[in-house]
Amino acid sequence: MKICKVKFKNIHSLKGEHEIDFENGVLGEAGLFVITGATGTGKSSILDVITLALFNRIPRIDSPITESIIEKEGVILTKNAPDCFAEIEYEVKGIKYRSNWSIRRTRTGSLDSRKQDLTDVETNQIIVSGIKDVVKKNEELIGLNFDQFVQSMILAQGQFSKLLLAKKDERNLILEKITGSSVYRKIGMLVFERHKEVTNLVATQRTKMGETVLLEQEAIDSINADIIEKKPLLEAENIKHKSFNDKKVLKESIQKNILIKEKNQVDWNAFLEIKKTFAPKENQLAIHNDLVIFRDEMNQIESHKNTASKLSETILTLDEHCKAFVTQKATNIILVSKLVGKTIPEADLEVELDLFLKQVVVLQNEEHTKFSNKEQEFQRLKDRLEVLVAYGISLNINDELTEKIQEELNSISTIIKQSGLNMVEEVLSKKTEFANLILPATQLIGSRQLYDSKKDAIETLMKSISSHKENLSDAIESEKVLKLKIDDLVLKVRTASTELEDWKSRKSLDQHRNELEDGKPCPLCGSENHPYSENIEEALINALQEKWEALSSELNQSEKEYSILNTKIKAFQDNIISDNSKLETLNTDFTITETSVKNLCNKLKWDLNVAIIEWEDELQKYQYKQNELDILEKKFHALKSLQDLKKCYDDYLLLNEEYIKAKDVSISIYNGDDINEEVNALKTNFVQITTALKGLILQIEDHQENLKIAIDSQKSLSEILFPKLEERGINSLEELKSKLLDEANAAQIRNESLEIKTREAELKTIIAATDKTLEEENKLDDTSITLNELIELLPKLSEAISELQKHIWDQEQKIKVNEENKQRLQKSQETLDALLKDLSLWSKMNALIGDAKGKTFSNFVQDLTLRQLIEYGNKRLVGFSDRYLLEVANESDALQVIDTYMGNSKRSVTSLSGGETFKLSLALAFGLSDLAARNVNIESLFIDEGFGSLDPESLDQAITILENMQNESNKSIGIISHVGELKDRIGTKIKLLKTGAGYSTIEIE
Repeated sequence: MKICKVKFKNIHSLKGEHEIDFENGVLGEAGLFVITGATGTGKSSILDVITLALFNRIPRIDSPITESIIEKEGVILTKNAPDCFAEIEYEVKGIKYRSNWSIRRTRTGSLDSRKQDLTDVETNQIIVSGIKDVVKKNEELIGLNFDQFVQSMILAQGQFSKLLLAKKDERNLILEKITGSSVYRKIGMLVFERHKEVTNLVATQRTKMGETVLLEQEAIDSINADIIEKKPLLEAENIKHKSFNDKKVLKESIQKNILIKEKNQVDWNAFLEIKKTFAPKENQLAIHNDLVIFRDEMNQIESHKNTASKLSETILTLDEHCKAFVTQKATNIILVSKLVGKTIPEADLEVELDLFLKQVVVLQNEEHTKFSNKEQEFQRLKDRLEVLVAYGISLNINDELTEKIQEELNSISTIIKQSGLNMVEEVLSKKTEFANLILPATQLIGSRQLYDSKKDAIETLMKSISSHKENLSDAIESEKVLKLKIDDLVLKVRTASTELEDWKSRKSLDQHRNELEDGKPCPLCGSENHPYSENIEEALINALQEKWEALSSELNQSEKEYSILNTKIKAFQDNIISDNSKLETLNTDFTITETSVKNLCNKLKWDLNVAIIEWEDELQKYQYKQNELDILEKKFHALKSLQDLKKCYDDYLLLNEEYIKAKDVSISIYNGDDINEEVNALKTNFVQITTALKGLILQIEDHQENLKIAIDSQKSLSEILFPKLEERGINSLEELKSKLLDEANAAQIRNESLEIKTREAELKTIIAATDKTLEEENKLDDTSITLNELIELLPKLSEAISELQKHIWDQEQKIKVNEENKQRLQKSQETLDALLKDLSLWSKMNALIGDAKGKTFSNFVQDLTLRQLIEYGNKRLVGFSDRYLLEVANESDALQVIDTYMGNSKRSVTSLSGGETFKLSLALAFGLSDLAARNVNIESLFIDEGFGSLDPESLDQAITILENMQNESNKSIGIISHVGELKDRIGTKIKLLKTGAGYSTIEIE
């Protein structure tokens, strides 16, 4: 897996958008590069971008990134930034992929959902979207999860030096941390806990089984015998109870049926009364059934009669409407005659209205045309008045406008005559002359100001140079004097120091002499005589000490003064050089400015030696004359505009007069609001009235014909019906109608008749059935015992039966509970057997890998891992040095090395030098990368620090090792470091620079 490019925006302190191309440019060519920057500039943020874009994780947070983590921890999104993204482009097996992660804030300030997608770079097609799916797909393509990726590509050098030198327990903890294999410690702890849990379950199960007690066989036999004895007694009591209960039920049924028989008699008597009351209705229904056959003919006659009556009323109403429309028509004709101004016959009404409409429209169109012409001229008049406002002339449209125009014309003509210029072209020519003077005059005054300021600057700079030269000369003289003084003081200090040391050595001998005793040999010379054992004065040494200190102090002060003086001399020299350079530049600029000023003076014929204020006065005169010419030019234009205004106003007055005449003619013919609407209304009203009259007449004729048909039909039907009615004694339709029932009443009476007949049949059936039941029950009744006696006996029998049943049930329950306890004990034993089997397994597991802290299994796994790591590390170590190999010592906690230069002798790694320790640590770091990526080709590595503690020689050796490794493997290797020598040795850098406010930016060089 090879990282080709990263691109990101607003990640941690790296505000804004950044891009790092590891494949092309200087980084691609170098292969080995260093990531540098001050603390907090965001060096590790580059690694965060890589893991965030791939796995939605960063090394400094122990869980996947969520919106709440970003808010609470304040990570990833730059402070006050609206959005951020992290993007990585990587290559696996020749195919390039782009993984993108992004988040943004909504309008309310809350974080929107994170987005992540994976794209095929070549086709630019999205392969998968969504956080979980993208992370899963990246793991599948790369072949590493987040933890494996970090172990394989980000090597923390400091951890491996600790690993190399640590004791076994500490080493296993470090190895567990850097390999992410803490799961084995958890497994050991879980095995211990499971063994403890199963042991407790076995103890609990045995306790439960001890709580269950079974019946003895003798007790079981006694209970079964008792049950066999009591069951026949219970059966006999049940039979007796059933017999008495049947007799009781029969006697209660006889009493119930006697009551029913009495009720049946009451119901029958009530039914007879109802039947008697219903008899008149039944007679009425019979008459109705006889006459109902004539209902349709009667209804037809009445219908024709009603139709004839309604038609007569309608004909009268329509006739009244006709009269009203005739009146409206006459009124409409009068209105038309009044409109056109003459009497109009009904036949010519529409034609006359059309002719009148055409005449009025022609006159109104002419009036509108005149009005439009007048208004257009009025607008032109207003436009010309607005033009004059720009020239300072304000006029109003009123009756005095002509006089005001003439006054303005006279005033302007006078001003133009006084100017001596007769045409606007002459004014423009004069303006051009003054413009050609004003521009160079303005330039000359500006250049003169620049000329004067540069001249003053040259004089000031020349004075400064002269001052610096004087100061330099004085400082050089002082430096010579001070140098002689220092040389003299150096000799004096040396002499004083020699004298002081000489007397100090003498003093030490004096102290030794004070300890000598006469008659005893000196330990140095062996003499027994000691003539110089007297004390020397302490005051002499103190005086020499003070003299030496005073001279040394004076020398130090003089050397400081000499250093300060040299600094001043250097500063004076630098100032002189700098000022001379500035003077040369100023002289060049001054010469150019002076030439420009002289040329402009010659052009304007101005004197260079006069004061600048005289030039400014002359320029003001030019500008004043220019302003006068501007005003005169406006007067010429105003004169032309006033002449145009006068003609326009005359045209407006003429058009207004024509409009008034046309309006008067139009009003004399028609003075209404809308001729079209009025004519159309009259025509429409006339047509509507005429049409309505014709329709009414046709309706009246139609109704009269229908009236005759209705009367004839009524007469013919009556001649057929009345003879039939007379046969049945009916003399009129009213009498027939009174004897007929409406269908609802007839149906109700029929239903009531049916219900009476049905009720009669039901009562007869019930009475017969009750009598039969009573007869049969009396035959079966036991008269030897009364109902009350049975009621008294039955509860006593039930109580006896219940006591027997309870006794038998209790006995049977004892047998049942005993059987259940047997089955429960059997199942408990099975459970206990399974637990004991489980306990046997977990006891073995606990003995092998279990303990309360998980140390046993973790140590076993880390020992295996360490051996693999050392195997891979030794392969890397061969490339660094052919002298050493790492080995795990069986009898010692510490790692040891095999020294091939010393006959394969073995010694502890703690005996190695700093450079040798670094080599072994680096080999272990690369070994872990190889171990974690056995099935993945890792082409990009980042080494995070670990170089700060190396001496220059070891650092140089480490860089050489990394360069060789990069050349051999063609990996892209990045080193995150603060070490200055490392940054100087490795030419290619990714530099992170602070920009203020806590933000940083990236530079690649």
